[in-house]
Amino acid sequence: MDKKRREKTSLKTEIKKQNNQCTLHTITQLITTQEQCGIISKKFKFLEDHGSGYFEFHRFDGLYIGIYDVLLTKDINLEWQLPKDFLELSFLIEGEQIIKIDGVVNDLIYESQECYLVYLPETNGSVSFHKRKRFKEIKFRMNTDFINRHRLNAEYDILNRYALSKLQINFPGLLCTRTQEILSEILSDTRKGLLKRLFLESKTLELIALQLETSSVSKTTSVTQMDNLLKKMYQVQHLISSDLTIQYSIQQLAREIGINDFVLKKEFKRVFGKTVFEYATETRMNKAKQLLHHSKKPIYEVSELVGYKNSTHFTAAFKKIEGMTPKTYRKNVEP
Repeated sequence: MDKKRREKTSLKTEIKKQNNQCTLHTITQLITTQEQCGIISKKFKFLEDHGSGYFEFHRFDGLYIGIYDVLLTKDINLEWQLPKDFLELSFLIEGEQIIKIDGVVNDLIYESQECYLVYLPETNGSVSFHKRKRFKEIKFRMNTDFINRHRLNAEYDILNRYALSKLQINFPGLLCTRTQEILSEILSDTRKGLLKRLFLESKTLELIALQLETSSVSKTTSVTQMDNLLKKMYQVQHLISSDLTIQYSIQQLAREIGINDFVLKKEFKRVFGKTVFEYATETRMNKAKQLLHHSKKPIYEVSELVGYKNSTHFTAAFKKIEGMTPKTYRKNVEP
């Protein structure tokens, strides 16, 4: 048994010993409620003896979106029950879960940078979380009205393709760059009312489309049998993209994910078609262009936000790639 599996087994055993069973509403406290243009939004904070963070949801027209961000202070076994049939799409941005679902024989190990899509009937289950680990997830649930309105089943046979009986074949998927971008947009969105509804519905459909496109690619093995190096490369991608103020060295990234420098450089280029340095620089410049276009932040502040302590170095790097200075770029894109 490899080290990773021993750790998972140990985690499951420890949680079973604790048997700290609860429901979401017994460990959170409602802090805000809002209803506008048919969209109901509620935000809860976690009780101090369970963790530090929040849970919020938005609900309208057969669509439910739950957002979780918490650092737990104890092991928790969260029980849940679905009163209706739902198509569930989940993205685990950070953390680790052990999922039990009635009708599924084996426990599902769900980790950072993974996702799944499944059609769940009225059923029960539980999710176990480990203390001292941050848990950050966005979960979408769509009822049959939503599914039919957007012809998801009529066009893609989605209820059969992602039936609960096929969950272990489809579970889990990996977060691609575009998926991460959409999730970041959802997390940072401040719209309200009708604009919020339109935004959330469009992003939900875009995420489903990405899932369907990914699953349409022929797979000779299940995702759980994929080379572990692939998951590690996506972890590196996430490390770089999640905080552009940090300029990681190859050595730092390699240590972080537990592989040697040579393998990291070789596999990253194979998976993403560019070197770690090229990917990081491209990501920084794309973010810089967004800030230059959509904000009035001074050049030195934009420089710091994309990982350059020295604005002169930033200007030189930007000009090398874009063919003009940040100041000229901002002037050219202004209306």
